[in-house]
Amino acid sequence: MRFFRRRLGSHDEADDLTHEALTRFLRASPATQIATPQAYLRRIATNLLRDRAERASTRLSEVSVPLVEGLDHPTEYDQHRELEGRQELAHYTAVLRELKPKTLEIFLLSRVDGFTYKEIAVKVGMSVWGIKRQMLKAIAHIDQHRRNR
Repeated sequence: MRFFRRRLGSHDEADDLTHEALTRFLRASPATQIATPQAYLRRIATNLLRDRAERASTRLSEVSVPLVEGLDHPTEYDQHRELEGRQELAHYTAVLRELKPKTLEIFLLSRVDGFTYKEIAVKVGMSVWGIKRQMLKAIAHIDQHRRNR
């Protein structure tokens, strides 16, 4: 627990990752004779932190917000709101069409289909660094249009 708390700063996340690490350790231990259990558990914990870092591989993904805030709150039917929603959708569809085809494909694979950068890199035949660069371009482009609007 201390291992995760020092690296994450969040008690809740540390608790979740500790539980996951112990679950993985206990799953492996009856089937395998482990010579150094502490080292094995530390390796599991380190790998969990790496996996977590890969899922949130850019700081932008941690601070990103929905394009339309408050969209998840149910409200009564409102024609004006529906019209605004359609206009907003048309605007961002046009903004996305301004992206280069490869950049758009990478952005959609990440944000719509939920693929990790590593999975996208394999799928499109690029390096993970190249995927990150394309994602930064796409996010900066969208953010620029959002700020201008």
